[in-house]
Amino acid sequence: MRRIVLLLTLLPMIGLAQQSLTVKHMQISDHWTVDPRAFQEDFSVELKNIEAPLPGGDLDREEMRALKRRMNELYPRTTPVISDRGDRSTDTLTVGQSFPADFFLNQAPIGGGTPNDNTLAISDDGKLISSWNSQLWAYDIVADTYLFAYPNMHPSFNQFLNIYNDTAFSLYFPFDPKLLYDPIRERFIMLFMTGRDPSNSATIVCFSTSTDPKDLWHAYRLPGNPLNYDTWSDYPQIAINENSFYLTLNQLYPDSGWVEGFAETLLWQMDLDEAFAGAESVTTKLWTGFTYEGKNIRYLHPVKTHMGPQGDSMYLVANRPFVETNDTFFIVRVEGDTDDPSNAVDVKMTSGGLQYGHPPYAKQSGGNQEFWTNDARVLGAVRMGNEIHITGNTVDFNSGRATIYHGKIADADAPTVVGTIISDPVKELGFPNLDFIGVTSTDRDVVIFANHTGETIHPGNSAIYIDHDGNYGPVQTVAKGETYVDGLPWADERWGDYTGLQRKFNETAEVWVAGYWGFASQRPGIYISQLQSPKHGPTSVEEEGEQAGISIYPNPTMEWVQFQFDLAGSVDGVIEIRDLQGRYVATIGKGMIKSGANQLGFDVSSLAAGTYVVLVKSDEGVHFTEKFIKQ
Repeated sequence: MRRIVLLLTLLPMIGLAQQSLTVKHMQISDHWTVDPRAFQEDFSVELKNIEAPLPGGDLDREEMRALKRRMNELYPRTTPVISDRGDRSTDTLTVGQSFPADFFLNQAPIGGGTPNDNTLAISDDGKLISSWNSQLWAYDIVADTYLFAYPNMHPSFNQFLNIYNDTAFSLYFPFDPKLLYDPIRERFIMLFMTGRDPSNSATIVCFSTSTDPKDLWHAYRLPGNPLNYDTWSDYPQIAINENSFYLTLNQLYPDSGWVEGFAETLLWQMDLDEAFAGAESVTTKLWTGFTYEGKNIRYLHPVKTHMGPQGDSMYLVANRPFVETNDTFFIVRVEGDTDDPSNAVDVKMTSGGLQYGHPPYAKQSGGNQEFWTNDARVLGAVRMGNEIHITGNTVDFNSGRATIYHGKIADADAPTVVGTIISDPVKELGFPNLDFIGVTSTDRDVVIFANHTGETIHPGNSAIYIDHDGNYGPVQTVAKGETYVDGLPWADERWGDYTGLQRKFNETAEVWVAGYWGFASQRPGIYISQLQSPKHGPTSVEEEGEQAGISIYPNPTMEWVQFQFDLAGSVDGVIEIRDLQGRYVATIGKGMIKSGANQLGFDVSSLAAGTYVVLVKSDEGVHFTEKFIKQ
């Protein structure tokens, strides 16, 4: 049974340059269980305009068009001059599996939404789920098979609302999906929005019970007008640490534009263990009032951590997205789990680096068709130790074309930003995301993934590899489009609002991506690809392990194998088996491993005959590797 949200306490916050921030301690108890195996055929009914509306409708569109015309006047379009960004001049990423999201019955590519809002997550055992406005698609990349089947092969978000007896449910307009994989609990999180008015706005957050999306999900409803000042919620951004799920939302006044109708950005924090368990109520914090020197900070983007969820801190980054040009960034750090009463927060601002600018329209290959590029908000962020990398849309000041910005904050607690504008002589770029693509916790390798278009190339997507030393690879094509896109009754097509990108946590130097591409009769679709850096491959025994004091018996073996190894210090570790090509086979243990001599034994009778590698790793790197032979 559904119940109302119970507000418990309202407490002031501790912070720097931050006087207005408060937190509400809450219990979210509006919840239900979703069983995809019982999904009925709902025909994915939607009654809506061809284009998902901008928050402020025509007012937003005209304001943004005026700003883009102004940028065209300030920075006229020319052939771009490519700056020297490092010494990598050839393709540096390997594109592995690559395919469009397609129909179960005939394998024809599925048409996306307007905008697509591509998102993706992949589990350690190869279950991949992708989403867009407004469906879910799932595939097992190991078994090479679809995960949803007849009668509902590509379920709509409406199915997850569990209200089949309500004949009006298809008018709730679910939108803005987000997906995330938790490698600690080996579960998925799915989110989407409903309603665009204070009376019906809500965020639906679903927590899976396994890596199989056909199994049960626990769904919770967050109110879209939680502070009761007549706003609705839009544009979700998500991340997790070890104990909490974080969600930022923009609160907007109805019938107003993005600029003047913006109220504030909120931060929701939910207890992960309670949510994944399907608890009757989930302990939650609602952080409100993020400002700097009295001005609201908008579009706060939670920052993921490179080796997986870490600690009880969460960093968030933002900039000034609606100005012509700027160099300001905000770095926010909140501390503590959902039960922590201290509510510690720190807000810092940095400026003085390379400027970013409002992005112009991006040209297409089809006549006068263009792509809408939104604004210069932060679209992707990853933290490696205390170093944060960020990316977003910008104008190329040299050529007047749409492209992307990459910034590096070397120390999040004493921030300065070193920025780079990435451009290409043929492609215009938009809606980037980024993630870690290294091997150990000390690596700083990053991949940026973005949509591309051009006057001579069709809409597809590209990636840029940045190595540990900060050298940039080329803008490397990942998926080529077949045609330009023409789905709206005007020239500017919706291109975003974001792309999907996730590191595969149990693989070295590998990510999976989901982006935009044009196909068939000028339609937008979803293209999914596997990317690997030059560091991808089996973990090297010689290079990575703390190899002193190793013994193994028996080797070869048929049933049982036992290892002894030494660790210099205690670690919160993961024990994995891989094949000689570095491919993941199994996780056989997780937990605290003490310093000094350790003995590890396990049954290998279920493994096929061959040579394998066992490794012990943590956020600090790989501590032990050794080969063994299964007869």
